[in-house]
Amino acid sequence: MPANEPKEYDAVLGGKNPPLIHAAVLGGIARVKQRLASPSAEARLAALADAIKYGDAGLEAVTAVLDDADERVRATAAAILAREEQISLLKKDASIWNKWRVQNLLLLGGFVELSWGDFSGVNLAKANLRESNLVGANFASANLRGAKIFKSNLAVTNLKNADLTEANLSRSNLSGADLQAANLSLANLRSVNFRDANLSQSILKKAKLCGADLSGADLTGADLSGADLSGANLGGVNFARANLAGIKLIRSNFNGGNFKGLVLAGANLRWSKFAGACFMGANLRGANLERTDLTNTDFFQAYLTGANLCDADFNKATLAGANLSDAVVKRANFLNAYLSGANFKGANLSWSIMKKANIDNRGIFAEANCSGCSWI
Repeated sequence: MPANEPKEYDAVLGGKNPPLIHAAVLGGIARVKQRLASPSAEARLAALADAIKYGDAGLEAVTAVLDDADERVRATAAAILAREEQISLLKKDASIWNKWRVQNLLLLGGFVELSWGDFSGVNLAKANLRESNLVGANFASANLRGAKIFKSNLAVTNLKNADLTEANLSRSNLSGADLQAANLSLANLRSVNFRDANLSQSILKKAKLCGADLSGADLTGADLSGADLSGANLGGVNFARANLAGIKLIRSNFNGGNFKGLVLAGANLRWSKFAGACFMGANLRGANLERTDLTNTDFFQAYLTGANLCDADFNKATLAGANLSDAVVKRANFLNAYLSGANFKGANLSWSIMKKANIDNRGIFAEANCSGCSWI
């Protein structure tokens, strides 16, 4: 049927008199668009009610008046779109969606229901998804660069290979979510719930994870270089083959953590607790471990060259074969530590406690600064 033929809800226009404001008239969607361009706000409001009868074409006509000069028209358009296929609108154009969100915030307090929606591969760059229910949604390979998704529920969502660069997900729930190989570089992930989430092979370069809950998360092979994990809950995290170079873990608790063989070069770990942790073979070149609790830690053959270890507590720690050349280790506590085969060339150990340390050969300190050290 031609687009301009009368439909079951169209009225036939007769004579030369203008149509009643609330009447559906001959001309279909074309006539609706004419009425939406009317100088009368009342006519535009009436036309909106008819526009939704024309499917996608009608929805497109509604989106066109989101910038209308009349507040009532803008609000009505937003309310209509709130009732009509939000998922389709979001898929179609994130910028149009964002305009609708502005009105939605005013009318409905902002809450959006998009759970279990399929957005795989969709371009949602800079989309406003704040305070939304996205449980179980599929965002695999979606473009979410710069998106606002804070205070949202993304439990068990699929975000595999998604691009979340510079996205804001702060205070959101991503428990059990699949973020394998997702790009979260520079993302705001403060206080996010990542419990039991899959972050393997993900990119978290310079991401802000302060106060995030990563307990039980899988970060195998993830790139966290430069990320800020200060105050994060890292209990039971799998960091196998992860890159932690330059990370911040200030005032964090990682007692018993496994950092075996990991890259932590330049990491800022000061004032943190690592009692009983394993750093066997780890790369901690230039790392800052000032005032850290390293009691009972295992640094076997670890690289600590140039590291800041001032006031660190190595009580009962194992540093056999570790390389501490050029490290600054002032006032450190090596009570009962195992130092056999360690390399202290050029290290500054001034005023450190070496009492009862297990040292097979005092020669390892020949080129170190040991002024003020207590040995007995």
